[in-house]
This record gives sequence, structure tokens and C-alpha cells, in this order.
Amino acid sequence: MKEDHEIDRLFNPSFTEKDLIKSAKRKSYFRITGVSLIVSLFVVALLILLKVQLTPYVMSNKMAAKELYYDIYGANTYVGAWNEEYKLIGSSAEAPKYKLLYDKPVYLGEVSAGSQELNITLGNSDLAQYSYSGTRVMNFFHPALRYEKYANDLSLLDEINDGKIIEMALSFDKAYTYEEVEAMLPENVTLQWSWVDAYSSDELGGMKASNSEHASYPTTILKEYEVPGFQSFTEAGEPLDNPVDEFLSNLDLAQDKGGSYKDEFTHIYETLKKDNTSPTAENIEIIGVVVVGDKQQLTSLINQPYIKASSFGAVVDKY
Repeated sequence: MKEDHEIDRLFNPSFTEKDLIKSAKRKSYFRITGVSLIVSLFVVALLILLKVQLTPYVMSNKMAAKELYYDIYGANTYVGAWNEEYKLIGSSAEAPKYKLLYDKPVYLGEVSAGSQELNITLGNSDLAQYSYSGTRVMNFFHPALRYEKYANDLSLLDEINDGKIIEMALSFDKAYTYEEVEAMLPENVTLQWSWVDAYSSDELGGMKASNSEHASYPTTILKEYEVPGFQSFTEAGEPLDNPVDEFLSNLDLAQDKGGSYKDEFTHIYETLKKDNTSPTAENIEIIGVVVVGDKQQLTSLINQPYIKASSFGAVVDKY
């Protein structure tokens, strides 16, 4: 028996105290190693279980933040249905990004739930930039700033072929309420998106031209992916009953679900609320819009006194 064998070894003159210590250490080592292995396997299994449980939750929050980003930023830009892929390592979620010209989507590429926005444009002029998808990038001009040159793409409508749907950014001469904007735009022009004046005095000061000895740069022309505002239509092309209330609801939700964009959303929220505890419909001032129409419809905008600048966006076939 094992116990008898151990006793015999103890009374064996050749079996020294040193051998006894070595034997005890060896048994202790195997015991500790076995326990450590079991604990390690348990911890690994627990971590895998936690990752399996938490990854969809974390990814869901990232997708919500990304959708809120495009609800608030990006002129006439939408995010489609997410394609989610969950793995032990390298889970991902991607969705198509697109514009709407009436109910016709214009594909702009993919967005990822786990990455920041990267907007690269190409062109030889600040007033004529293009995205990698080939669409013209719209320009916006803040009415409180003075520019050396304003875009006037309404004057170029005759160069557009018939049978096209045209997206166009309009920058106003001053701020208007949403009701005023709806009333002053021609009925045959579709109001697609509204640009909200959410700029602090410090921001506007930083956007002004400078010709000092320390810095020289022109007044900032804002691109379509840099401006905050709200849609007039759902992602499926259905008109919203109250776009301003929808915007305020999204902005309020963004305070909790904004993720990595929360600081940007909070800045807009704080700027718009002014002396109130939270932004209200009365605080929302519109300084520009995106409209959609064909060449004949958009011609009705020419020489309208409230338009300070006009800039082409996407142009697609009507049929």
C-alpha cells in the first residue's frame, strides 16, 4: 500500500531528510500547479462568458451613438440597417451611409460602429470638393461671418441636364424659425434638412478670417459633414410630423447615449438651451437648409433675398 511504502522510506537509512523535503516540495508543486490550472481555466471560461454576454450590449451602445451622430450631424445623411458580426475577438457592426433625394437613396459608403468619422474630400477648390463616392460636397456659410467669396451654384442650374434630381445647400442671410423657413421656400421645392445655429461666440470668433503675423487663413467654410441640424424625413423617406421636436428628442437622448460623441452633443445642447434649463423649440434658429428638386423647381430659388449662398450636392437621374 502507498502508506506502508511511505513509512518504509522514512525508516530507510538511505532516505535522508533532504529527500523528504524534496518529495514534499514536489507534491506541493504538483498540487499548486493543478489548482492554478483549474483556476486559470475557470477564469478564462468566465471571461469568455462575460465577453459573449457583454459584447452585444457594448456594440448596441456604439450603434446607438453612431445613429444619433447622423441624426444630429451631417446634412441629409442617414444610416441604414446594421450588419452585426460577433466573434470572440474582432466583433464588428457596419451599416450603409446614404443620402435621400426624394425617396431615392444615394450610397455614400459604409460606417462602422466602433470607429470615428473620417471624411476625405478631393478637389482643386474649397467651393468644389467631392467625396470618394463621386458626390459633390455641399458648402455652408454662416450668416454671422463675412466671406471673400460665396458659392452661387443656383447660377449653374442651366448646366445640369434635364431629368435630374438635385440636392442643394442654401445658406441664409440670417436666422429664421422653422415655420418661417417652411413659409418662405417655394412650394415646389422639397425641404430635406435644416441647419441649426448651434455656434457659440467663441466658435464664431475662431472661424473668422485672420491676417495677423502669427496666422493667416480665410473665414471657415463649413462642409456638409460638419454642420448640426435635423432631417425632415425618416430614413425610409416618410415625412416627419414635427422635425423640431424630433431633433430636441434626439439631442436629449444624446446626453445619455452619445458615447464617444457625447462632448460634441453636450456642447450643442448647452449652446442651444441659452437661459433655459434645456433647449426648446423657441431656441431653434435655422440658418440654412438642404433642398431637393429638379432643375425647373430649383430655378424658383434664384434671386430669393434670404439666400446668401447656394451649393450643389448629389445629382442623380430622376428615373
